[in-house]
Amino acid sequence: MAEDYDSRLLESARVRKHRLDDSLLFGQNPQERNYKTATARLMQSLLIAALIAAICVGFSFVQHLLSEQAAKQAVTSASATLIEGTL
Repeated sequence: MAEDYDSRLLESARVRKHRLDDSLLFGQNPQERNYKTATARLMQSLLIAALIAAICVGFSFVQHLLSEQAAKQAVTSASATLIEGTL
């Protein structure tokens, strides 16, 4: 019987702590909590989408620069080969 009382007391303390934490973080209005949670998730999603878009644009830009540089090197080496062949 003592163990049952102890477990109920511990569970009651755990529930109170959880309720106090929730009220401290979200306030008393449960509708406000849902609004804040949904807004936070939306902002996080937008931030992640913007980050992914920026990474894709940056990768494409670097890839374009590298391909232009390779094309210029190919033209330069081809013209150097033609000049050597004519001499």
